[in-house]
Amino acid sequence: RWEEEYTVRVQLQDRVTELQEEAQEAEACQEELAMKVEQLKAELVVFKGLMSNNITELDTKIQEKAMKVDMDICRRIDITAKLCDVAQQRNCEDMIKMFQSLHLSPVKVPASVGRKRERKQVSDEDTSLSESDASRKPDEEEEDETTAMSINEEMQRMLNQLREYDFEDDCDSLTWEETEETLLLWEDFSGYAIAAAEVQGEQDDSLEKVIKDTESLFKSREKEYQETIDQIELELATAKNDMNRHLHEYMEMCSMKRGLDVQMETCRRLITQSGDRKSPAFTSTSNSESAPNEESEESDRDPPSDASIR
Repeated sequence: RWEEEYTVRVQLQDRVTELQEEAQEAEACQEELAMKVEQLKAELVVFKGLMSNNITELDTKIQEKAMKVDMDICRRIDITAKLCDVAQQRNCEDMIKMFQSLHLSPVKVPASVGRKRERKQVSDEDTSLSESDASRKPDEEEEDETTAMSINEEMQRMLNQLREYDFEDDCDSLTWEETEETLLLWEDFSGYAIAAAEVQGEQDDSLEKVIKDTESLFKSREKEYQETIDQIELELATAKNDMNRHLHEYMEMCSMKRGLDVQMETCRRLITQSGDRKSPAFTSTSNSESAPNEESEESDRDPPSDASIR
């Protein structure tokens, strides 16, 4: 019996030591798991910071590209408006030059008017022989001056009207009427027509050059825009891939954290179960120790009784 109790006691002590070792190992595992959790939390914070920085950089780049595109569109609109203004200004200047040349050329008209007047006067000489030559010359000069003044006033009025109004590109819409007071015809300005044709040809060449330059500029700008758009799309694709990769890593970390939580929970349960097992073992050992003490006391008490019996 003593040997059995001794063996039970030794087994219980071994079991207690094993449980203590397991508890220490569980505590060490718990500490390691806590350290891993802290490390994972720190890594998550770092990854979140990196992702937020990348997203902010991409947002700033997209905003800068959008601002550049808007500025280029505004420049294109300004260029087209300036081209329209230049074309309209050139047309107005050409018309003003043409009518200025018309305003300068009528000085020659009084001679023809004078010749007409002389012809009329020659035809009227048969009826008016009583008039003197001295009185006829001042009248002719006055008539020439009045006709020249009237023509100049009319041309000045026309020039003022031209300065006030805007004209379209086609100059063929302008027409002239031959009256007794105005003898200005397109045939009288053959030299101006040639000069106007040359000026028109130069203007057409310059306009074609400007149009070609603007078209080449628009093509180059369009190419730059396409390149920037492609670059932005590539950056967005890379950013999406990075975000997906970080998301997968985050999900893996979350799954690892769940596994660690499960392991920690199992370790806690094992520790609590081992603690619950320790308390009955200690009570049983205390009971076993008290029982041999009582038996030894009884054995000590038995010999005197035997001696008295003898």
